[in-house]
Amino acid sequence: MKRSSVIRALPGVVALAGLLALPWWAQSYYVHIVALIGVFVVVAVGMNILVGFTGLVSLGHAGLFAVGAYTSALLSTRAGLTFWLSAAAAIATASLVGGVLALAALRARGIYLAMVTIAFGIIVEQVALDRAEFTGGFMGVSSIPPPSVAGVAFPPAFRLYLILAVAGGSLWLAHNLRRSRWGRGLLAVRENRVAAESLGVSRYRMESTAFVLSAGLTGLGGALYAHQNAFIAPNIFTFDLSVLMLLLVILGGLGTTWGPAIGTGVLLILPELISGFEEYRLITYGAVMLACLYLMPQGIAGVFEGARARSYSGEARPGLALEGRPLAAVLSGRAAVDERGRSLVRVEQVSKAFGGLLAVSQLSLEIRAGTIHSLIGPNGAGKTTLVNLLSGFYRPTAGEISFRERRVTGWAAHRMVGVGVARTFQTTHLFPRLTVLENVLVGLHRHLSEGFGQALFRTPRLRTAERRAEAEALAALEFVGFPGDPREKAGNLAFGHQRLLEIARALVTRPVLLLLDEPAAGLTSWEITELDKLITRINSMGVTVLLIEHHMDLVMGISDYVTVLDYGKKIAEGTPEEVQANPQVVEAYLGNEA
Repeated sequence: MKRSSVIRALPGVVALAGLLALPWWAQSYYVHIVALIGVFVVVAVGMNILVGFTGLVSLGHAGLFAVGAYTSALLSTRAGLTFWLSAAAAIATASLVGGVLALAALRARGIYLAMVTIAFGIIVEQVALDRAEFTGGFMGVSSIPPPSVAGVAFPPAFRLYLILAVAGGSLWLAHNLRRSRWGRGLLAVRENRVAAESLGVSRYRMESTAFVLSAGLTGLGGALYAHQNAFIAPNIFTFDLSVLMLLLVILGGLGTTWGPAIGTGVLLILPELISGFEEYRLITYGAVMLACLYLMPQGIAGVFEGARARSYSGEARPGLALEGRPLAAVLSGRAAVDERGRSLVRVEQVSKAFGGLLAVSQLSLEIRAGTIHSLIGPNGAGKTTLVNLLSGFYRPTAGEISFRERRVTGWAAHRMVGVGVARTFQTTHLFPRLTVLENVLVGLHRHLSEGFGQALFRTPRLRTAERRAEAEALAALEFVGFPGDPREKAGNLAFGHQRLLEIARALVTRPVLLLLDEPAAGLTSWEITELDKLITRINSMGVTVLLIEHHMDLVMGISDYVTVLDYGKKIAEGTPEEVQANPQVVEAYLGNEA
């Protein structure tokens, strides 16, 4: 091990040694405080997965904490189960409840989702009060046995070790999750739901996964709390506790690795440090909290991790052989089955209305495989609406859409990616807080088949798949001519580089049809020339391109076919020469110099 690595690891080793020695020299009260911190680290990791990774705000996690605590406590005291079985039941029960709560994510977001979770927390607290025959009501559940092995109860020191081990394991699992396709999918949904769907990431699947995992960890925290304290009652699981759980991750740093541990440590130790200032305790506590949040809006851990949440490993390099195939074969292997000139997409009498506005009216269109087919027309002609229909973001009001002779009318965006339709946007839709490399890796989401368990434990198979994915992502960046650092945050890029990144990200979905919505908008003349060459290279690999563009020199110089829209209707179609000679086009779009 290098000397620098030893030096970096030394503080952690010393801290761990101090924690392990704590039960043998400190008062039992302080051992209890550290154990409590460990319990809430587990809960904070669960909150971080939901709030930090996915951006969904829950103010009812005290209810899930109560579900875990009561499940484990009642099974231990009344059914005689060991801690290990009752804790497993607590995780399963809380996860199941979290799955039901996840259904709300489909219909409620933001403040409305927060209200749903608040209502859930209140219901759980009230049930714990009212159903005294099961929960003990105000009296709660007491004499909850500590964890044991072969009937021998753990002493306080070993209970602390168990809690610290679970807390450390939770942080490790969350760190592994963050570096996998699942973690990138969660973060993509948080950053930009539209872009995530356009890359084949199902918002509902990601948010449901986050809810279930977060609930399971919170239920486990509840079980640990019950068996550590030996007593639980409804007045513990109040709305204030839900707010505290949210503050743990906000103060520590949303979406960071160490944020849950740092935030929990600060919030639970701070009251002990200022306990001597009884008259000013709340003022001091509030002032410290406000100062931290004002000076460090990304959280304490965010100050250290914010610049590079995940730096690229350096194990993959541009130009690597990808599973023995050249780059072109990897990016366009699916397109090779379509014979050039064969019908790829059919749009038949499609209309799309927004209230009383008919954006697309009875439009019929055919896109042939292997061609560059451009779509032009004045602003408001319905071009982007058609792209949204083809990519699954809009459902037609009438008409049919077929892809490879298969009816795909009304398919969701992430399903369209699955059959080979990729797109870029008129205004770039990147994941600004993710790195350039991570943005491209999100595009490979559907092509990485490693399961959730493999992601959590970062198995050798997953590490191999990640190295291959990084190689493909870097090769795609090289292919489009991206000149920057793959470790840079996407939000820091110049506009032209953002365009290249978005195209590279779309390419790694391995499209058959690539929809480019005004890719030249905002580019310099030199960049437009390079874009012309790039689109030609993409098309030469067999990828069909549908191009929306206002730069007529680019359109007429690169296109095989051109379709002209005006007020949602097709007014002309043919080769560039035929379209330029059409009087309707000259009058409606290109202008009549006479």
